[in-house]
Amino acid sequence: MPKRSGAAGSLEEARVMPAGASLGSVSLPDGRRLAYVDYGPRSGTPILYCHGFPSCSLEAGLLAPVLAAEGARLIAPDRPGYARSSPLKGRTLGGFAHDAAFLMDHLGLGRVAVIGVSGGGPYALSLLANMPERITRSALVGALGPPMALRACRDDLFPLVRGALRLADLGPVLAPLVAWPVTRFLRLRGRLRLGARLASAADREVLADPAVLDVLVAAQYEGMRRGAQAAVQDLLLYVRPWDFSLAEIPSECTVWHGAADRIVPVRMAREIAALMPGARLRVIEGEGHYSLPIRYRSAIVRDLMGRGGS
Repeated sequence: MPKRSGAAGSLEEARVMPAGASLGSVSLPDGRRLAYVDYGPRSGTPILYCHGFPSCSLEAGLLAPVLAAEGARLIAPDRPGYARSSPLKGRTLGGFAHDAAFLMDHLGLGRVAVIGVSGGGPYALSLLANMPERITRSALVGALGPPMALRACRDDLFPLVRGALRLADLGPVLAPLVAWPVTRFLRLRGRLRLGARLASAADREVLADPAVLDVLVAAQYEGMRRGAQAAVQDLLLYVRPWDFSLAEIPSECTVWHGAADRIVPVRMAREIAALMPGARLRVIEGEGHYSLPIRYRSAIVRDLMGRGGS
C-alpha cells in the first residue's frame, strides 16, 4: 500500500512545499520505491504531473495555488532515480507508464488527466501512447518532442540544453562521461539565475519572484540528490528512438507553448502538432518557458478538467 506522510522529508521539501501537500511513496512489484507529492484537495479531479528535466515532484507545487479554486488534485511522481524514487538501470519511456499505472491503482484512481512540462513532455506522451484508456485529457507545456523534432529544432534550443543533447547523442559509452559535468553543473545553486540572464523578458519577470525561483531551484537540487545518473538517462532517452510513435496516439492533447520561449523554441510545439493527429496547438504570444505555466496555470488546469482554457 502507498506510504503517505504530511511532513516534508528534507530541508528543501520543507522550505517550498505548500500547505496541504503531502509526500507519499509506493513499493513497485520489482521492489523499487516510487515517490510522489500529492497536491490540492483529495476530492479534486485527479491530474498526473510529469516533471521537467532535471527536476522532481516539487516543481508541481507551482500549480498548487490554483488547485483548490479549480477543484483539482495534482499527483506528481518522481521519475526513477530522481529525488526519493529508486533508480532503475535501462529504464524506458514506456516503463514509466507501467509505474504510473501502478501508482494510480494504489491511489484508487481509474482515470486521470495528464500534464507534461518541458522535459516531462516525452513521459506524458508515453502515458498517452501506452494507457490511453486511463487518460481523460492531456496537456504539454513548453515540452520536448521526439528525436526528429529535436533534430529539427536543435540550433534554436537553449545553449546548455543544446550542448547536453549533442553530448548525449555520442553514444552509450561516451555520453555518460561527458554529460555528467553538465548535469553536475545544473545541481549547483544559482544555475537558474544564470539561465534567467539568457531567457526571455517574460521569463526574467517570473523568475524575479523569489517564491517561483525557490521552487524551481529546490526541485532541481532535490531532484539530483542521488547524483546525475537519472538526468543522463533522460538525455539518452530524449535523443534516441522512442518506443512509441506520436502518429499512433489516439487521444487529443493541448500543446501549450510560449512564442517567446528561448529554452525550448516554439518550433518544437509546431513539430509535435504536425506529428500528432490529436494535437491542439495553443501558442501564447509574449510568454516564455517559465512564464507560461505560471501565468496560465488556471487556464491550463481548467482545460485539463474539460472546462476550457481561456
